[in-house]
Amino acid sequence: MCESIAVGSLAGRDAMVVYLSPLEADIDAAWNARSGGHYQVLAVHDFLPDELLRQHRDSLPYCLHIGWGARDGRLAVRRDGGLVRVSAAALAWVSADVEAVRLVVEPFQLESRSRLWEGAGLYAHAEVEAKALACTEPERRRHAQRAIVRLPGTVAAPPGINQLALYDLESAHWHFVPLSLAQQILSQQEDRAGD
Repeated sequence: MCESIAVGSLAGRDAMVVYLSPLEADIDAAWNARSGGHYQVLAVHDFLPDELLRQHRDSLPYCLHIGWGARDGRLAVRRDGGLVRVSAAALAWVSADVEAVRLVVEPFQLESRSRLWEGAGLYAHAEVEAKALACTEPERRRHAQRAIVRLPGTVAAPPGINQLALYDLESAHWHFVPLSLAQQILSQQEDRAGD
């Protein structure tokens, strides 16, 4: 997926969306395919960012998917029909001397992700994500369809998002973390990384 970055120093730039979990990518693809389009989940090394590189020349903006925006136990849907993604925006610098673009996921980002899942009461998320990684592509698509069916409802965005939604493969349920807790976890981990 590519989308425009909404806030921060990279606001207004088009960026590719990067998912740490292929299941989360499949959920987004399944949601967007409901309107008749076809979306295919690609491994990052199979994505050709040529158009983005033409737009940005020496850098490749990307958004690391964290979860989905929600309000009061319902997932937020944008005017264009897409789910609201909560992501961390970053830039990958591109060198003419190198064929590949290096995307960096910092240890603090992985730790933040772990703490977010724990904040939702999902302490065995690492084992569940390992199961998701072991799924075949058709199995992941079936799980993604089930996640869509299990949505506890949707709400138009804006107005304000007050939660971060996470989907747990094992329980086949959506879980919600207060947005304030998610922001606190993310900022604490980023501060620690800067020390």
